[in-house]
Amino acid sequence: MIKLTFNTTDKTAFVDFGNQTTDNYLNVPTVQVREGYYELMQKDDNGKSLPILRLPINQTIMFIEN
Repeated sequence: MIKLTFNTTDKTAFVDFGNQTTDNYLNVPTVQVREGYYELMQKDDNGKSLPILRLPINQTIMFIEN
């Protein structure tokens, strides 16, 4: 299982892929729920939100912190 931890206060996301691989993302204002997957959105230098990662919902546990 993939573990996604989204911090709404710090606007960060931490992803643990379970195979000793992790990623930390900064400046993530939202995680959108799409059909079958979570999509992490990150703000660019112009303030525009762009998708940076998609995770399958059926293989991901999401924790929301604030």
